[in-house]
Amino acid sequence: MIDYGIEFHNVDHLEEVEGMGGKKLCRFPRDLSRSLGVAENRNARFRADRVHGCELRFATESKYFDVALTAVEQDIDVLIYKGDLLHKKEVLKAGVCTVLHVEEPPVYEIVSKDMLTGKQFAPWIWRIQFGMNGAVYFHYIDTYESTLRPPNKDEKPAVLWAAYGSSITCGSVTNLYSNSYINQAAVTAGWDVINKGLSGSCLCEKEVADYLAELTADVLSVEIGVNMVLFFEEEETSKRVGYLLETLKKSPARDIFVIDMFPNKGLIALDQDSTYYRHYRSFKEIVSQAALKVGDHRFHLIKGEEILKDFTYLSTDLLHPSDNGHIRMGANLADQLTGKR
Repeated sequence: MIDYGIEFHNVDHLEEVEGMGGKKLCRFPRDLSRSLGVAENRNARFRADRVHGCELRFATESKYFDVALTAVEQDIDVLIYKGDLLHKKEVLKAGVCTVLHVEEPPVYEIVSKDMLTGKQFAPWIWRIQFGMNGAVYFHYIDTYESTLRPPNKDEKPAVLWAAYGSSITCGSVTNLYSNSYINQAAVTAGWDVINKGLSGSCLCEKEVADYLAELTADVLSVEIGVNMVLFFEEEETSKRVGYLLETLKKSPARDIFVIDMFPNKGLIALDQDSTYYRHYRSFKEIVSQAALKVGDHRFHLIKGEEILKDFTYLSTDLLHPSDNGHIRMGANLADQLTGKR
């Protein structure tokens, strides 16, 4: 979306909240997010407003600018890029309005900036990328009477990819969001990505399926299964996965990638009667069979073990990948997405 002369990437809308200054960046429509979940888990209703993967994108002729932002819930890392190049990292302290003062790198005065063009963004586009685990309010941007505009189409990647999934798609448990597997895959492929992950809350609701089918994106991916392990049995999971994939046949996307569960503790659980052991196997089969039977050439099944190839990719919770694991997953996924597999 475009407002204030800025592209709010991965943001559905800016929301005014009574008692709060600024406007909250929301990744999903409010009527959708407030309808999500089941009795045992309605966490999607607030996790839809977490800003992982959201960016402020713009161009200015000014040599410096200020952006005022407030993080709530937790401190949030901010990575500031100029084009594809990292400029600096900042931290928004929770509950405090932070004014980020950013200046043009002095070295840019003595080099040919056109040679800095990478695979994604024009080198003069500023990008302020938000990390995990909180919401952000936008207050203002000040370019000190200089120009301000959003990126043009030819200053961004040509391919737009929308990614739905669990906390792993959200980027957990990376120390920097830029290491998340979908961000890494997008960088390698030279694509743009919007993060529609719902941490711990990827339950394949009908409302989400309808929403994803209407998104304007060239490529769509759904990483599904793991968040349903504790809440549903096979019959309900099969219904939800079936509705999701059938509904996504309405999507305008040229390719739709279905990713089944990544290897996790369920694969090696000692108790073969445990929910994790049983559902790891049965849910992978449900997702795989649904993807193979969907009857649409745009659908491609990706097995989780093709992306997360062994347990060294994981952190010690044996569920979420480490930074190194995410980075390797991103390289593996990029090969799948771009047909280099």
